[in-house]
Amino acid sequence: MADRITNAKITLSYPLYSCAFDPADPNQLIVAGGGGAGRNGVGNKITILDASNPVEISEVAELELSPNEDNVTSLAVGPRKDKHLTVFAGVNSSEDDIKKGKNQHFRVFGVNQPAKSAKTSGVRISEVARDALFVHKDTSAYQRLLRLSHPYETLSQLGAAATGLSKEPEIALFDVPCSGGGRWKSRGRLDMPKEAMDLDVVQTGPDTYQLAYCDDHEIFTVEVSKSEVSEPKCVYTITPDEGATAKASFRSLRYLTPGFLITVVNKPNSQGVALHGYRLPVKDQENARLAVYAKLPKGVSKATGLAVRNLSPTSSPSVKQGGSQFVVAVAGNDSSISLFTLEYQSVASVDLLSNLAPFQILKGVHPSNITGLSFSSFTPPESSSKTAPELSVKLASVAVGFTAVVHSIPLKKHIDKSVGERKGGPPKPSRYVVALKSKGESPVTAITLFTVVILLLALIGQTFIEAKDIGKPILGIRPYLPSSWTTPLRLVPAINEKTIKDLLSDANTHHSQPLVIRHDETGEVDHQGLPPLHVGVHDEEEHGPAKSWETLDPTEQHLWKQRLKKTGHWVEGMGESIFKGVLFGEIGGAIGNIVGEAL
Repeated sequence: MADRITNAKITLSYPLYSCAFDPADPNQLIVAGGGGAGRNGVGNKITILDASNPVEISEVAELELSPNEDNVTSLAVGPRKDKHLTVFAGVNSSEDDIKKGKNQHFRVFGVNQPAKSAKTSGVRISEVARDALFVHKDTSAYQRLLRLSHPYETLSQLGAAATGLSKEPEIALFDVPCSGGGRWKSRGRLDMPKEAMDLDVVQTGPDTYQLAYCDDHEIFTVEVSKSEVSEPKCVYTITPDEGATAKASFRSLRYLTPGFLITVVNKPNSQGVALHGYRLPVKDQENARLAVYAKLPKGVSKATGLAVRNLSPTSSPSVKQGGSQFVVAVAGNDSSISLFTLEYQSVASVDLLSNLAPFQILKGVHPSNITGLSFSSFTPPESSSKTAPELSVKLASVAVGFTAVVHSIPLKKHIDKSVGERKGGPPKPSRYVVALKSKGESPVTAITLFTVVILLLALIGQTFIEAKDIGKPILGIRPYLPSSWTTPLRLVPAINEKTIKDLLSDANTHHSQPLVIRHDETGEVDHQGLPPLHVGVHDEEEHGPAKSWETLDPTEQHLWKQRLKKTGHWVEGMGESIFKGVLFGEIGGAIGNIVGEAL
C-alpha cells in the first residue's frame, strides 16, 4: 500500500450530487442526491457508508426523503456530540410550497450511532429541523453551495450557504455551536450582483472568521466578527491574456490557511484548466497576488470540482500554521481526478507556498460526470513508534451515475533535515506527507532553463557593453541599435576629483580674466595614461596659444570631449554650453599623441 493508491467503489440506487466525511471519523462517509420531485421512480436519499476497508465500501444506513420535494443539492457535516452527528443539507421544498412563497431549503439531520461497532440496524438518520435562510422569494432558486469552517474543539463553526439560479443572489451565514445537537443560529446575509461560483470559510480567531467567494471573474472576502459582517471586498480580478478578449473563469475555491487561497480556473473556450494559489492581502488597498501555479493535463478541458486537505492541521485558529503539505484534488469533465501536493512553509515570519506538483492522475474514475469531491480528516498520530500502522488520507468522489468511489492515498513520515539536532535537545521536527513522489520538473529541464538564463544574461550584458561603447565589440550590433540605447554612460568622477563645472566655478570666484583648460606639459601622466588637467587664468606667453570652444574644429572638439569623459570631468548630460567663454589649450602635437594613445 505504501507505493500505490487503492480504491473501493459502490453503486447506489440514485444519482449522487454531494459527499462529505465525518470530521471525527475518517472512515464514515455521507453521500446524498436523488431524482428530484416527481414520479420518476428514483428516490431522494441520504446514505451513510463505511469506508474503513480500502478495497470495499459498505452501506451502513439510509434515509429516503419525500418524493414530492427536490433532491439533496448540497451537504456539510457538522459537529459530533457523544454518539450523535449533525448533518446540514440543501433540499428545496415541494413545488406547491414554493409557489406559496414557502421554501424551507435548509435541512438539519441527526445521525444516531449507538456505538462504533454498530451494525446497519443500529444507526438511524432522522430530520431534526428545516428552515429558510434566503429571504428572496424566487421560485427558481435553490441552495447550491454549503460550507462549514474547519472544526476546532470547544469553538463554534461558521457556515455559509449560497443560492443557485436565483434572480437575486444571496449568501446566508449561520453559527454552528460545538455542542452539536442540530442547533444553529443565523449570523447575517449578503446580497450580491452575481451568484457565487464557489465559497469557503476559515476561522481566524476564537470568534472571528473570513468568508471567501468567487463569481466567474472576481474573488471577494468578507470579515465576520461577533458584532458585524463587513461588506464584500474584491481582492482579485481575472483579466484577459495579452492580445485576447475572452477571460478565464473561476470554477472552485478553497482556503489553505487564513492567508492563502487556492482556486481552479477554467480557460476560455475549453482550452484547459489551471490551479492558482493566491496570497491574500493584509492591507485594504492591496490585491491578492499569485503565489503558485500549475496546469492540469491537456485532456482536461474543464474542471468540475476541487478538494483540499492539510496534512498538518493546527489545533486552534490562534496557533500559527507551521510547515505542512496540502493534498489537492481536481475533478475534470472527463471523469478524471488530478492529484497534486503543495508545500507550505513559514520561515522567519514569512509564509510561502511552493512546489505545487502533480503526483497522480486517476483516469475514468466514474462512468459519468463527477459531482462531488471530499477528503477525509487527517490527524497525525501522537505515537513515535517506528512500527506504526500504514496511514492514508481518503478521497471520496460521487457522480450522477449512482457511483461513489473512495481512494486511499498513502502517507509517510517526513523529518525536516534542514533543522540541526542538538545533542540532548529535542528531536528534529517531523510531519506527514504523501508517500508517492510528486512529478516535479526534471533535473534536465532545470539545467536547460538555467543554461538558457545564463546565455540570455550574457547576451544582454554584451549588448549593453557594445551599446555604451565601453568594451570590445563581439556581436557588432551597435550600428543597428536605437540611438537612445547608444547614449554613453554618465561616468562618475573619481573620488576627490571635481568636474569641469566645479573647477570653472571655483576659478571664476577668484579671477575675472578668461580661463583656459589645458594639459600639463611636463610629460607626467595619471593612472589612465593621460597628462594632468589644469584650469586657470590664460597667459599666452606662458601657456601658448589657446582657442575658444566655437573656434575649435570638430575633430578637436570631439577629442576634448572624449578626453574629459575619460576622466569623468564631463558627461553628455552637462551639454556643451558649459564651454562657452572658456579657452582650450593645444591638444595636438606631443600632447595630442599622448591623449590619443590613452583614449
